[in-house]
Parts: sequence; C-alpha cells; structure tokens
Amino acid sequence: MRLIKPVAPSLPALIVALLLSACAHEKPIYRPILTEGFADSLERWNSHHPDRKIDQYDTNQILAIADNLLLMQRNNGGWPAHTNPFRPLSGDEKLRFLKDQNASDASFVDHNVFPQIYYLSHVYLQTGDVRYRNAARRALRLTISAQLYNGGWTERAVASTKLEVARARVDTQVTLDALIFLRKIASGSMPYGYISFETRREAADAVRKGDALLLRLQQAHNSRASIWASAYELETNLPAPASDEYLPSLNTPLSVAISRYLMRIKRPPAEVKRAVRGAHDWFINNTLQRWQTRYRAEFAEGDLRLPRSQSNLPAEPLWAERYVLETSEPQLACASMSATTQWLEHPQETGDWPLDLIEDDYPKWQSINNQAQVPTL
Repeated sequence: MRLIKPVAPSLPALIVALLLSACAHEKPIYRPILTEGFADSLERWNSHHPDRKIDQYDTNQILAIADNLLLMQRNNGGWPAHTNPFRPLSGDEKLRFLKDQNASDASFVDHNVFPQIYYLSHVYLQTGDVRYRNAARRALRLTISAQLYNGGWTERAVASTKLEVARARVDTQVTLDALIFLRKIASGSMPYGYISFETRREAADAVRKGDALLLRLQQAHNSRASIWASAYELETNLPAPASDEYLPSLNTPLSVAISRYLMRIKRPPAEVKRAVRGAHDWFINNTLQRWQTRYRAEFAEGDLRLPRSQSNLPAEPLWAERYVLETSEPQLACASMSATTQWLEHPQETGDWPLDLIEDDYPKWQSINNQAQVPTL
C-alpha cells in the first residue's frame, strides 16, 4: 500500500488562513447613524432628569441602541414620547418597558416615531437582522393608519379608527412631520429602499391627501392668504388651540417650515404656488417693525392708546412667534395685553424665522418656477 505524503502548506496560504481565522473572531464595526431627529425628544428627556449622570453609548454601538428601541416600542408599533434610547437601561427600566408594551401612550409629538423608523432601517441595512426591519415596518404601518379622514394627524400615534373623532384635533406640526417622512418613503430614498412598492404607493396617497389638507387649512386675512394655525378641529377645519396654547393662533416658525415644504414640491400646481406666495407676502407685511409703525400712526391720528412699543426695535426684521387669528396682530404671552406692552419684553417669543426664506429661498424658488417678482423687505 502506497502512502501519500502530506504536503506542507505554502507560506502565503498559511498567512491567509491565519488572517481569516483572526477575522472570524473580530467583532463587526458598524457605521454611526444620524440621530438629529431625536433632538427635541432628548432635550425634553434631559429637562426631566437634570441631576442624572448619564452614560451614553458610543455612536457605533448601534445594536445596543437599536435593541433599546425594540424594548421601548409599544405593541401598536409606536413609541412613547421623550425617551432616551442612547444609554444603558437599568434592570428596573427594562422590566417597566416590558410591562408597558400594551400601553396606548405612543405619540408623534416632538418628531417622535419618524427618527426611530429611520434608525432601525439603517441598522437593518447594516446587519440584515429582520427584527429591526419588522419593527420599522410596524411603525410605518402605524403612521399610515394614523392619518385622519381629512388628511391630517393628531399627536397620538394610534390608528385613526381608535380615536374619539369628536374630540380629535389636527396637529399641524405632526401633520407636517408625517408628510415630510412619508415623501421619503414614497420615493424609496435611503434607507427606505427595502420598503415594498405597495407600501410606497400607500405613502404617496397619504402625502397627496395631506398636501391637499395643508392647502385648505391656510388662513386668510383681508381676503388674502396668510399663514397656518398650530391646530385645527377635525370636523370643522377651524383653528383650535394647540396643547401648549390658551387661544388658537397663527404660528410663524411652523408656517415657515410649511412654506419650505411646499417650495420643495417639484413642478408645483397653481394652488401650491398661491399658498407659497400668500405666506411670503404675509411674512413681509407682518414684521414687528411694521406693526410698531401702525400703532404709532394710530397714536398720531388721535387714538387714545399709546403706541404698543415706545422702544426702538432692531433694524433687522423680527416677527412674533404667534399672531391673532382674526387680525394678524402679534400675540404675546399675556392674552389681554395692555396698550403699553413692549415688544422687547418678550424676546423668547420673537425671532427672525422667515428671514432666510424671504431673502434666499423664495427668490430661488421664484426663478425655478418662473414666478413674477414681488417686493421684499
């Protein structure tokens, strides 16, 4: 019987084998995922835990963060607002999340739910683990099913069929957030390429319905389009107080965001162009400086009221955060303001939110869409 002499492996083959063996024991390195969408929710969480020292996960520990998101997710697919998934959870916290999975406290407030879907989708693409894909799909299904019959969304992240319609209010910020998110789903942009074409069509239908609602909800003053209120009654589409308001009001920073959203629509129809032009013109005509001029003119004509502000406002245009619905008059902290209220006494309620839109974004939009030039500030 002839014996076969074993052949010694060559040096290059041995090196390759050793490298492969070493790689088999190396933990995979994951790419960090953007977390800007969680900013408002985290800010609120931090404000509720000011004295708490927090150990944060590193940005590349995406599995630990994603596992927290799975644990925090409610059974209907949503998440409670103002949580912090970027830290190690104690045993008691984990147990509480497990016990609360049937809770009906899922919320869209402060941009909640949408960044979780974004994060889990990226984790799925990096790992191939279907648990993260399935969790993201459940949350997406909830988002679509939460759309109201008129095209809007409430703060509550529950299916619209489970809402008390008589008490439901359309939250304008949540509606805008949902539309921005669903446009990305409909287009299949990164990281949503794995979403089925059927679901993308549903998202596109929801966007068309929501866009039409935004156009209907735009308010008017003196027969001219103005801006948007913070919330609306579902059955009447009339402005209503938002959760942080005593009275319904026009919301300046929110209306700037809606205007920018509409300006990103390619080949906009005539009604979208009218809405953008109307909001732009309203911003120009309702700076605090122009309101101060109006009050001084009334005083000069013999009005018994003093000018609303006797202090000089800055040269740069400023706007109030909120305005009275019927008159577009700036609305400050006190609902029944005295005539001597100073604008500058409320700096936290004033800002230059529309300035970049007026000076930069709108002229570019005009040029792209062949709009006639209009006066600026």
